[in-house]
Amino acid sequence: MKLYLNKASPYARLVQVVTHEKGLASELELVWTDPWASEAQLLAATPFSKVPVLIADDGLPLVESGCICDYLDERGSGPRLMSASGSPRLAVLRKLGVGRGLIDVAFGAVIQKRYGTGDGKSILIERWRASVARAIHALDNDLTLSLAPDLGDLAIAVALSYVDFRMNDVEWHAKAPRLSEWYERISGRKSMIATAPE
Repeated sequence: MKLYLNKASPYARLVQVVTHEKGLASELELVWTDPWASEAQLLAATPFSKVPVLIADDGLPLVESGCICDYLDERGSGPRLMSASGSPRLAVLRKLGVGRGLIDVAFGAVIQKRYGTGDGKSILIERWRASVARAIHALDNDLTLSLAPDLGDLAIAVALSYVDFRMNDVEWHAKAPRLSEWYERISGRKSMIATAPE
């Protein structure tokens, strides 16, 4: 399998975390690429010029981190990160939605500030930053977060790491002490350490 990725992408990092959790990291060829440069090799795999993209076992590309994680979860070893059905699956999907949503708004705010026009201030940036703060507040009261993580827990951990990496002025740890304690503990997992952004 071949994975197109970028070191700073939280979407690609979530896929990397799952490959480590599922014992698949050694089976991946990592292809580092700059999606903003629309490199030919990436465009050959996806018309979107976005990472991650996984060239799966059948030789065809699979895009979108959630789809890739689902594929890897089924293919890899160890406990499933996403339950197959029923209320356990719904519980994971709820956390996954919050984690992916937090990644989306944090990434949106960062990219708009970096590539937008003007002085780096916009209604979108303010809206997304407010969403980051609300999500962190809600997660501080979430009693379903686990240190035996499922895909939802891992997505939330990656999202919080991205906020620390790219939005360190948010200073959320003191405002969300329970979440901060959970995050510090889950960040000690081998999969999180091995994929820390640079």
